[in-house]
Amino acid sequence: MLLVSEQGANPAIIGTVQGYAWLLLAATLVAMAVRRLNIPYAVALVIGGLAIEASHVGTVPDLDPDLLLFVFLPPLLFDAAFRLDARHARSLMRPILILALPGVLLATLMVGGAVWLVLDLPLSAAFLFGSIVAATDPVAVIGIFQQLKVTHRLSLIAEGESLVNDGMAITLYVVLLEWAVTGSFDAVGSLGTFGLEVLGGVFIGGVLGWASSRLTQQSDDHLVEMLLSLSVAYGSFLVADAIGASGALACVAAGFVHGSYGRSIGMSANTRELLDDLWEFLGFVANALVFLLLGFSVHVNDLIDEAWPVTVAVIAVLLTRALLTSLTGYLTPYQDDPVRTWREAALLTWGGLRGALTAALVLALPPDTPHRDVLVAMAFGVVLFTLVVQGLTLPVVIRRLDLGRD
Repeated sequence: MLLVSEQGANPAIIGTVQGYAWLLLAATLVAMAVRRLNIPYAVALVIGGLAIEASHVGTVPDLDPDLLLFVFLPPLLFDAAFRLDARHARSLMRPILILALPGVLLATLMVGGAVWLVLDLPLSAAFLFGSIVAATDPVAVIGIFQQLKVTHRLSLIAEGESLVNDGMAITLYVVLLEWAVTGSFDAVGSLGTFGLEVLGGVFIGGVLGWASSRLTQQSDDHLVEMLLSLSVAYGSFLVADAIGASGALACVAAGFVHGSYGRSIGMSANTRELLDDLWEFLGFVANALVFLLLGFSVHVNDLIDEAWPVTVAVIAVLLTRALLTSLTGYLTPYQDDPVRTWREAALLTWGGLRGALTAALVLALPPDTPHRDVLVAMAFGVVLFTLVVQGLTLPVVIRRLDLGRD
């Protein structure tokens, strides 16, 4: 459909464009304000979205799950993976993988089991909710940890975990959603789906990241290289999704390979700097729009109506996160002073924020999903608590634990 037809401008499209233009302006003003107020940017955006939605000062665009997953998620993931410190990340691969892979599975089972026992939900719906809130949000975690100057080592662990765990969470979500809707669970088929999602996504992303790195080596035009980088970010996500693999993991793998291998074989210093600036900007724009839209999508009255399930969900998520980070500490003995182990676990627990991915997954639930309204309220309650309460108190926690960076 054209923006302008023979009969004139299309009102729906014009309204959408105007809505997102106002969102960008609002995000800019929030960014300017938070520098003076010392509030984490992602948290301020969510609070701003809540205030605008509650006051009804203007028409608020809906948070379309497909738009979030296919338009906003690739630049968010590729940005972080492309600029990730590959050398240091490899040295911390053990805690990252424990938190991101078995950690997500355990979080799904533990959170799901807790809400099943306390709220008497069907087991399939309870485990489905566990998968929805199992993954920490890459945008929220990375943005807040960087702004609050958490030590480099902990920032890398949180960043690496949040980049990998969403692919695992989406895979579990797909499997458990079928169980919740149909009432039947195919263990063999679910295992095959998991293998295709994870292994297929990593393979496709790795191949496309390698290919784009080799193509970059053949070009001296920074504009072409920037366009190629943008193409591989969306291309890896869409190709993987088209064959049933994890688009999120493909995008992360492509960004990691392109940002590490590509830098080492063919990027000039000028190209590296321009690409870093490009992805930092695209990530910033996507970040701003996602968190404003997230605030618009939370209806406080619905959370109040489901106050007991929301409270149970928040407590279950916090206790599960605390157990997983403590377990990771035992499985990955650090070379630092042993006293710092519990401090790191405490910060990783309180910094386990949920955000855009959780919102997208719960909004994508089909209308016939059993107990959908309760699941939506619980998921948004967890997102709101972790972003606002935990996000606003993170500076105090970091100072008390003495984990900030000079």
